[in-house]
Amino acid sequence: MTAAARPDAGVKLAGTAVFGTDLDVPGMLWAAFVPAPIAHGRIRSLDLRAARALPGVTVLGPDDLGRFFGPAERDQERSLFALGEVIYRNQPLAVVAAPSALEARAAVDAVKVEIDPLPIIADLETVFPDWPGSDADASPQVAAHVHARHGNVDDEFRGADRVVSETYRTASVHQVALEPHACVAEIRGDVWYVRTSTQSPFGVREDTASLLGIPESSIVVDGTWVGGGFGGKGSSFLEPYALILARATGRPVRFALGYREEFRLGRTTLPAVVRMETAVKDGRIRARRVRLLLDVGTSLPGRDFATGYSIGFLLGPYRTESFEVEGYAVRTNKPPFGPHRAPFAPQCAFVVESHLDHVAREMNLDGEEFRASHLWREGESTLLGQTIGPFGIAAAFERARATARAWRAEAAPGHGVGVGCGFWSTSTGAGGEVRLRLGPQRLVVLEGEREIGSGSVLAGLAAVASRVTGLPRDRVVIEYGNTAVAPYDSGVYGSRTLGALGRAIEEAAVALRRTVAERLGARGQAELSVERGEIYAEAGERRAALTLLLTPEEHDAGGLVADGRHYAPSRLIDDSRVLSGTFYPYTDFTGAAHVAEVVVDPETGAVRVVRYAAFHDAGTVVDAGAAQAQVEGGVAMGLGAALTEEAIWSDDGRLVNAGLLDYRIPTLGEIPPISVEFIEGFAGAGPFGAKGLGEPPIVPVPATVAIATRAACGAHVTELPLSAERVARALKLL
Repeated sequence: MTAAARPDAGVKLAGTAVFGTDLDVPGMLWAAFVPAPIAHGRIRSLDLRAARALPGVTVLGPDDLGRFFGPAERDQERSLFALGEVIYRNQPLAVVAAPSALEARAAVDAVKVEIDPLPIIADLETVFPDWPGSDADASPQVAAHVHARHGNVDDEFRGADRVVSETYRTASVHQVALEPHACVAEIRGDVWYVRTSTQSPFGVREDTASLLGIPESSIVVDGTWVGGGFGGKGSSFLEPYALILARATGRPVRFALGYREEFRLGRTTLPAVVRMETAVKDGRIRARRVRLLLDVGTSLPGRDFATGYSIGFLLGPYRTESFEVEGYAVRTNKPPFGPHRAPFAPQCAFVVESHLDHVAREMNLDGEEFRASHLWREGESTLLGQTIGPFGIAAAFERARATARAWRAEAAPGHGVGVGCGFWSTSTGAGGEVRLRLGPQRLVVLEGEREIGSGSVLAGLAAVASRVTGLPRDRVVIEYGNTAVAPYDSGVYGSRTLGALGRAIEEAAVALRRTVAERLGARGQAELSVERGEIYAEAGERRAALTLLLTPEEHDAGGLVADGRHYAPSRLIDDSRVLSGTFYPYTDFTGAAHVAEVVVDPETGAVRVVRYAAFHDAGTVVDAGAAQAQVEGGVAMGLGAALTEEAIWSDDGRLVNAGLLDYRIPTLGEIPPISVEFIEGFAGAGPFGAKGLGEPPIVPVPATVAIATRAACGAHVTELPLSAERVARALKLL
């Protein structure tokens, strides 16, 4: 069967899709940051006079905000510019606009700054070389602290047959979107208007209004096509700077990062240290203790969410009698921490799966059987007391185990096969609203999310609309609207698009079909079909062309309109288990089990993945082609995190490998054949029981590769990525 072309295929193949980096407005100026030259220091002087003397150049610094704008937030971490103290390298000290990019760079070079160096914290383990004590919350380096406990943890550890303790470390990982951040800002009368490459137009509007101290109603955000985001374009970044320059100059301002700037300033996932202890008695896990130190760089507000949400994944989808989990978000002199596809969940799965496999080996137990026997089942509770909804991870794990047995039977000598699993929670609780307009020839879905490359907006939402109305896909048009005209939506992130907006489409479509049925004099919902290019409706014993059922006003408006909205119900955890901070319940449960076959070079330690299989709890697959592509893409990205990707930070807070010459993502030749199978029947929160697939595919990958690597050569590597050097050290080759 030939797969249908995606709705965005034509404009992208023709090169007519306008991305953020394509934006070009007549008379626009070019913007650039004046970057801090060191990672930490006291600003003695910032002299902008020479730059301002250049023809056509405008320069704005900290002292200009109050002159041009309202009472914007002025604390160090939320200010647009460094306020007396530099807290990370390349932090904006000022911003310039000039008639060309070359002149903007010249203006940046003309700025004179004197900074007295201060001690730099580049490694979170230097902050807490031992585990933080009771006074840690008072430390200025602690951005968030979460702590939860349940059961008789100490007693279980004392009575265990065996206690296994390990420390794991994970790396800083960049999103590596094909397109860097870019936008163009203009002031149109009283409207602050910005076109930008973003995953969340409404989120950018909210952030920008807060930063500039102006009402959200004064800002219009218009999303462009997005050349990849993976979490890195989920909040405002360049937009506030471009807008203040546009206001100061009276001209449009373009702000676009180069790729090295994208690496140096982008919101990457930063390093972490995890300490795991597991107590086993009679072959069963009796207690677990988990400690997390998460590097959040120059923390932004909301990083407590990063800690309180991600730490739950360190408990894994496994039962235990008692547990204690504690995490600290630690500030360092690096750029702010940011989300990366399934934020921190792949790293958590790597730790949990590797550790439990190691525990089983220490107890002379089969690692896969040990994990399978502890997996969550539907109706049970998480360790934080949340009821587990429909969840197919156990079924996926069994399919993976069967595949692993077959692969082992035919594997060549020196090859190793491993099984890893992981879970995710799709963010369908975040707001999603749409407006449907049913006209004589087509159904238009007006929504506020921009397609970011996955197909979830243009293909996935169209598939839902087609399925729920009965209209052919070619009669469904997805129409993007900016924040001034589109219904509210929180953004393309958290694997939520199909779930949240798909449910909103369902609601609106049901309302439309009921209205049409009423106009045919019937109850229930009308059936829609297409005949000779026209949409027809049938209900009861009547059938008519839709055009005959519309009022003159509806004809003028383009059709019959209905709004849909979806906000998932709140989920609960057991607050009695929370000792400190905020833990967040999961909206929906989706999981996966993967299988990898690898071979390890016995001289260098280099790991090569020979083949790969992924089994995913998908609820109901709505668009098979898009679902397959999501899994394949997630596995490919996960292989980078597993084997090669690591942003390296020097002791002076410098990103050493800022660029694709040194930061290595997998090449096409390094991606093995990937087989994909979906486990259906465990209904999710999305339309028709669908579950999100944007992020789950990356979650088990590093764990699966690590376990397969150990099976191949015996190397138990407790640090990501599994570089040739780290594997060689584990094998004592170095």
